[in-house]
Amino acid sequence: MIKIDELTALCDGDDSVLNMLLNLYIEEYGQSDSIIKQRYNTEDIDGLFQITHELKGMFSNLCAQDAVSLAQIVESSSQTGCIPDETAINNLCDEIRNINQQIQALLQ
Repeated sequence: MIKIDELTALCDGDDSVLNMLLNLYIEEYGQSDSIIKQRYNTEDIDGLFQITHELKGMFSNLCAQDAVSLAQIVESSSQTGCIPDETAINNLCDEIRNINQQIQALLQ
């Protein structure tokens, strides 16, 4: 989950910056759990590496350290040319859905 207090502090308490960052995430990565599942199911290792690498950076920007760690696990596996463990994929996708719900609640 996003540590809202930390993220708000990084945005200097500016709600417009915070909202812009959250909207950017939703636009760019809001469907990433589905993309990850599809790439996992088709054994698209390079695609998994690409999206998890991008997500790792985005989650870091959002102060979502647990999600960074989960993305790192999948990224590391795919970087070595291996299909990540299904549990790692499921954990990351679950965390993405939780973050999406958290962001939707914040943007209302």
